[in-house]
Amino acid sequence: MSALQSFSPKAPPRFWAACLLILALIVYFGVQWIPPETKKIPELRPIEIEAKVLPVSFVESGPLDLNRATAAELEKLPGIGPVLAARIVAWRETHGPFKSVEDLLAIPGIGPKTLEGLRDKVTVGSP
Repeated sequence: MSALQSFSPKAPPRFWAACLLILALIVYFGVQWIPPETKKIPELRPIEIEAKVLPVSFVESGPLDLNRATAAELEKLPGIGPVLAARIVAWRETHGPFKSVEDLLAIPGIGPKTLEGLRDKVTVGSP
């Protein structure tokens, strides 16, 4: 019998089963022996970002409390500039908390006309 006859399709089934098993083992171990591809991770470096932090202003709904307001908040009221806002804060620090909105009349520069423009925009809360 020649070598070609032993590999003919007429070979017994267990021969082909053995060939299939050997082929499966070669593929299995061949895949295991191939090292996995390592991906190169780029070097991490710190980056610099130029940014500006802007203040956030919160808008309250409703009137401004004269006993808690800052000079900057008072300046946002109509007819109140930096000088009058400073006077309101100084009066509050000197005389204590406002008892009513009409106490604003005691501050130089605030008259009845200015008070009427502010009446619905300010309130007097507990200190």
